[in-house]
Amino acid sequence: MIRKLFVVLLSAIPLAAPAGLLAQSAPFHRSAPNYELYGGYSYVFRAYDSTQTNPFSGGMNGWDASLRVPFPIFPSWLGIKGDVSGTYRNDAPNFNPHAYFFLLGPQVSVHLGRSTVFAHGLVGSSHLNDTAIPSLKSNTTLATAVGGGLDIGFSRALAWRITGDYYNTNFQSSDVTVQQIVNSNGRISTGLVLRF
Repeated sequence: MIRKLFVVLLSAIPLAAPAGLLAQSAPFHRSAPNYELYGGYSYVFRAYDSTQTNPFSGGMNGWDASLRVPFPIFPSWLGIKGDVSGTYRNDAPNFNPHAYFFLLGPQVSVHLGRSTVFAHGLVGSSHLNDTAIPSLKSNTTLATAVGGGLDIGFSRALAWRITGDYYNTNFQSSDVTVQQIVNSNGRISTGLVLRF
């Protein structure tokens, strides 16, 4: 499923290429926005489990917000991104994990007219509520995320983002189900971007 997601994201690049060709005659790439504020919906996949009827069921819905600022001294295509997100699963009365991610790292962006293709590598921490999961040895752990996406620009200040990430956490639990839900998962996210 994760491979299909990245194939879709890579397939979107040629769709944005015509806008990039038109941009050669416009000065947008010189005045590309330095700051990006994003907020949207996200879905975190559960690890693949071939023993279940629907092996991709049991993911977590949530939200994602990020801010990208220019990296001082470096070119405008390199920025620093802070990402905060929350994911929730409420389909069982005694098992409702809530996970929160606080990540920071570099983002590389290529502007194609009003649209932008980007890739990022983020590191930080993840916190999981342990009231629903008493078998956790610690409810906070190191987290990393690697991914990228496409901002489809409507104007210089407004775009719609489609992004995909691969998360990696290291929550220690004696429960295999917990490890499948919260460790090493893919995430897709979509929402509005304000650029200034």
